[in-house]
Amino acid sequence: MKPTPVLRIFLFLLPVLLLTNLNAQTERVITLEVNTADIENPNVNDFCNFLGQEPGVSNEDYTIDANLGDTIIWRGVSTSSPDHTVEIRAINHQGNQGGRDIFGSNKLSGENGEVRGTIRYRTEAGTVYKYKIQFRVYIDGSRKRGTFNIDPKIRVVGQ
Repeated sequence: MKPTPVLRIFLFLLPVLLLTNLNAQTERVITLEVNTADIENPNVNDFCNFLGQEPGVSNEDYTIDANLGDTIIWRGVSTSSPDHTVEIRAINHQGNQGGRDIFGSNKLSGENGEVRGTIRYRTEAGTVYKYKIQFRVYIDGSRKRGTFNIDPKIRVVGQ
């Protein structure tokens, strides 16, 4: 008995669909939590951390693992008040501090308080990509003096 044409198509498409799902890209949301009431330069690290950051890991050592094709979304939230806003302004590649430009641009600009970037290149042998997050704080709609910076890392792993 010969397989029907529908069965042949199904048997052909099944592996394609399964393999496509294995390489699916992911949106990774990185949330910067900021004590907006007390933050000040130059001690920014004393007043912020990343959602899910392990205790004992500094902001400079906080590392995001991502895959080629993943979209990273950086957002900021206030831990002080729902009336305070954290506006992520830009992500800047820190080439002199390790890694390569994995987004296809040295600077990603923010829009509506967040920054999005899709990973286009791998880091060599799993080394880290050092970048700087620039953000501003607004208290009840008024901008707090200064632009704040924090420097975590990304490592591109796998495909």
